[in-house]
Amino acid sequence: MAGHGSDPFLFVWFMAWMTYALTHHLNPFFTNLLWQPVGVALSWATPVPLLALAGAPVTLLFGPAVSYNLFIIIAPVASAWFAYRLCLALAQDHPAALLGGLLFGFFTYEMAQDSAVLNLSFTCFVPALLWVLVLRLQDKIGCLRAVLLASLCLTAEFLTSIEIFALIFIFGGIAWLLALSFIPAQRGILVRLFVDGLLAAPIVIMALSPLLWQMFLHRGTVNRPALWPYYFVADPLNVILPGKTSIIPLYITNAAGGAQEQDAYIGLPLLLVLALFARGQWQTPTGRFLVVLFLILLAASFGPLLWIAGHPTNISLPWALFVHLPLLGMALPARFALFVSLITAIIAALWLSGARTQPSRRRRGALCTLACLALLPAFHPWMKIPESKFFAPGEVEAQLGPNPRLLLLPFGISGPSSYWQAENNFGFTQTGGYLGFPPKAMQHFNAIWQMLGSEWGADFPRNFVKFCEQTNTQYVVAGPGTAAAMLAVLAALHWPSRQVDDVTIFTVPGVSSG
Repeated sequence: MAGHGSDPFLFVWFMAWMTYALTHHLNPFFTNLLWQPVGVALSWATPVPLLALAGAPVTLLFGPAVSYNLFIIIAPVASAWFAYRLCLALAQDHPAALLGGLLFGFFTYEMAQDSAVLNLSFTCFVPALLWVLVLRLQDKIGCLRAVLLASLCLTAEFLTSIEIFALIFIFGGIAWLLALSFIPAQRGILVRLFVDGLLAAPIVIMALSPLLWQMFLHRGTVNRPALWPYYFVADPLNVILPGKTSIIPLYITNAAGGAQEQDAYIGLPLLLVLALFARGQWQTPTGRFLVVLFLILLAASFGPLLWIAGHPTNISLPWALFVHLPLLGMALPARFALFVSLITAIIAALWLSGARTQPSRRRRGALCTLACLALLPAFHPWMKIPESKFFAPGEVEAQLGPNPRLLLLPFGISGPSSYWQAENNFGFTQTGGYLGFPPKAMQHFNAIWQMLGSEWGADFPRNFVKFCEQTNTQYVVAGPGTAAAMLAVLAALHWPSRQVDDVTIFTVPGVSSG
């Protein structure tokens, strides 16, 4: 399976869930099969419903893991192609457009997120939307076509990543205001573009109304840590030094979100391209607009508090003004690297296309080639699918009865519990699971945080028993990879246990099957 860690398992779960929910006439945006008894509002998770629906035939024929792998492979290619079309519309130069497509589709951000997080790596709708807007600005498409295509891109993005959808409006609004200020000759066209956006809004809202209604109904079920926007940030050193997802990693740290969020790397050759573009085009309105927009996006990606070499400092940054705003304050600045990479790709394409002589073209081409080489990613991570005979379809029910309530170990993000449930074809209910952060209604249980943090203190056995009893959990199933300390705690409880295939089943005393 493509990727590393536990995030790929949740996307496999989403691929399987969409087909299961639709074929069983269930609400695809809410489930009680995880985090019982309260359930999970999938509308506030990362369910990638567009990809799950598009991949449904593959899921039904070959399984959800194949669908997930397929979209992970498609993601950078699709992003590169749409970025190529965007850069071609701007630069009118095929080699320069190819450079822009390669830089965006295989940039550090895309390669880092494509290692685990499908909703953040399937970014093709962002350059596709910008391509539509550029064609509209160039009068190559009319109002109706622009509105319909923009509505399609926005709807598709929302059904792939709500986070990126929201960021489009944040940074799109900033870019529009900058353009109004820096490119006065285009103000009439920019106002027309704003009107087109107003026309597209009701179409997008109508298309998304079922999901928006589900989000409204379950708006109080999410409570993510307030520290996340301070923690998931870009490090200025990572802009210069390649991180763990690069072929030659020099920025080595486990802080600031880990390898997946080390996606700020631009590299010295590409930074030189940006500097040369700024020097040559600063006097032009469009050049000044692009450079300032790049600097704003880069500064925003550093978050509200400056991190250096993986360690936080006490230096506040401009994004600190936004972290206390509703919704916007929960945006994770490290993910802004998506927009940094797109504007960087556009600038590089325009700089290459601006060469006026063959010697200049060759020099610029050589520097751009060096920039691409400096961005070479490491080999894409692959891991063994954690298949288990016990979780084969029908096997759990044969051993424990219909729809048993299980707590699976390793717990949550520490293990493949989501994959096991999808592998079983949803024949059991989980107390816990991993589809993102635990629901707000479950966060008061101390045992959850102790298991997620591998904290086996003196009060853990008591908290664990309380958690199982109050959630009416019937069985604790310790699968492969369960920590020895956790197994010792279970053994000390003296609950009835038995070994079945590659798991150990502990029966929680005094819990009814109803």
